Amino acid sequence: MEDAGPTRLPLPAKRMDAVSGKATILEEEEAMIRLAKLPSSLRPPSPPPPKQPSRAERERERKEKSGAIMPEKKKEEEKQPVAETAQFLSRPPPVQREMMIPLEARKKNKKKEAPVAVRPSTTLALDSCRKEERKQEAPSKPAFVNAGLAAYRARRAKEKETEPEEPTDINAHEAHLYRKYWNDVYAGEECGSYEDTTSIPPMCFTDSAASYAIMRPTLQVFSVKIQDVQGGLSWPLDVHGVVAIRDVVDRNRNIVFYRERDNSQTIDSQEPFLALTGPTRAPVVMVDPTYFEVDLKVKGAVQSEDKDLSLLAICYISNGPCTSCVLTRVATSKLSTLKFTFGHIVNSVEATVSIEILGGKWPEGYRKGVFTASTASIEGMDITLLSFGDGKLPVANGQVKLSRRVICVELVTADEEKLKPKLMVSVKALHVNEKIGKARLDLSFKPKSSGRSHRKIKVDCCEMQVTVAWSLLSSFKCI
Repeated sequence: MEDAGPTRLPLPAKRMDAVSGKATILEEEEAMIRLAKLPSSLRPPSPPPPKQPSRAERERERKEKSGAIMPEKKKEEEKQPVAETAQFLSRPPPVQREMMIPLEARKKNKKKEAPVAVRPSTTLALDSCRKEERKQEAPSKPAFVNAGLAAYRARRAKEKETEPEEPTDINAHEAHLYRKYWNDVYAGEECGSYEDTTSIPPMCFTDSAASYAIMRPTLQVFSVKIQDVQGGLSWPLDVHGVVAIRDVVDRNRNIVFYRERDNSQTIDSQEPFLALTGPTRAPVVMVDPTYFEVDLKVKGAVQSEDKDLSLLAICYISNGPCTSCVLTRVATSKLSTLKFTFGHIVNSVEATVSIEILGGKWPEGYRKGVFTASTASIEGMDITLLSFGDGKLPVANGQVKLSRRVICVELVTADEEKLKPKLMVSVKALHVNEKIGKARLDLSFKPKSSGRSHRKIKVDCCEMQVTVAWSLLSSFKCI
């Protein structure tokens, strides 16, 4: 078969010679041209075409790229550490290798090491050295910072000299703080001084109505008991001082108990209750807290020997009970523990009781007499209006001199079908002759929003008229 002749190739690329400036042909392309001119029998064999991967190999390559299987190279790399790990695990542990050595050889090889005793002084010295090193390594503070710290420490040292010690009587300390707070906030033209009593009288709206006067929640004080004494005190005690309530109406003292030193009350362990004379008007309970203020002393042989019995400022915040209830508060201060028993009366009005002598006099033989009042909403809790034991009923200008006369009474109850609101006034007379015994007379009054109610009562030959003046309540000073 004849040769078809040289294969036509594309013209070789030319380049510019830097010396002659003529276009030259590259050597590789010139060799290709000469090879193409040779006959096919003299040409070297062409390299075989690249082997195409099989279908299985292409599929495996695709899975390796997608991460479905691990590449072969990584498998081979992982085999080596696995083999080394297996070889390491096949070796016996150090203890077992040591046990494989004979006992005598182990004794010979074992070196005896003397224990090193570290003295405490050496340890402390090392610790101090480390601290010094840390101080040296720590960055030093600027001079103005050190000067400021030194001035602050000097100032605090002077302040600590004048500062009072930590209070041991927390309740007395809180009473001092309350007094300071009151003077800072309320003292002035409107409220006056801390010792001022309330200028609002009872029966403000008995004869006239006002839109802001409505029934309100109030406090009913039943008793104040000296529950315990300490500090070397012993019964009986001659007590004088003040117990008062401060409410939102005028922030002044609403006196509950008050005795001068010359008229102190003698209290024994059998009857450890204060003889209450108030409050003089109904204490109104609102969102603002109501305070029980106590400042009582025990009378000594001379005034300089008087001792502080109790100093308190107990805060009462209403949680809005839906029905009237009885509450107690116990607080320890100075040399005694006091127990307050009082009632939270809802939907209440103010009732002011007065008793007039219509005829006769207190019957002879009845040496002790007690006038009390109570409400239907809180049964079994009597409020003592007057108590005497010498057989003489205190009277002035035809009126019985009651020690307490203001009561808080519910005007509306939660369920009037089960409990109807009412005020009960009772008179108890105890005869000296036990065979005659005692006499008790009860009067019932239906509460009103205003006006007065009258009922007559007779103890033997003594005829009296009980009058109750009703009044709604205001939450602010309006006179």
